[in-house]
Amino acid sequence: MHFRAATTVRNTVVLLMALLLALAADVSLAAPQAHAYNKYWITTFTPASGYPNPVCGTSNGHPCGPNGYLYAGSNYVFCRAWGAEVNDGQGNFNRWWLWTDLDTPAGSQGWVSAYYLSGQGNDQADYWNGSRWVPIPNC
Repeated sequence: MHFRAATTVRNTVVLLMALLLALAADVSLAAPQAHAYNKYWITTFTPASGYPNPVCGTSNGHPCGPNGYLYAGSNYVFCRAWGAEVNDGQGNFNRWWLWTDLDTPAGSQGWVSAYYLSGQGNDQADYWNGSRWVPIPNC
């Protein structure tokens, strides 16, 4: 009888920890917590839409659309997070999303898919540190 109670308590603790981890994962999909991030310089090959989260689905009950845009060319990003896949239907894809200051509207921030990075392969989100390609830090 005592063994069964211990197992029930352990299972309850495991379920609660799983729930807390799941909730923490949902929180991390929104904007990163405000603190000093470094800037990592990248190049985008075309203008890219910025979104309020890197999964941009129906998490708030409504489909999300772009909340701004990042111009093509040299840009900086702060960090990266795993999210929804962006692809071109020709075998090129990326599931990394980059948190950055968007060009329009002025003063806005958002998530931009690493798909739009120049010189990257599938599921890469790297910056050039002056001597080699290095993964952009996770948010």
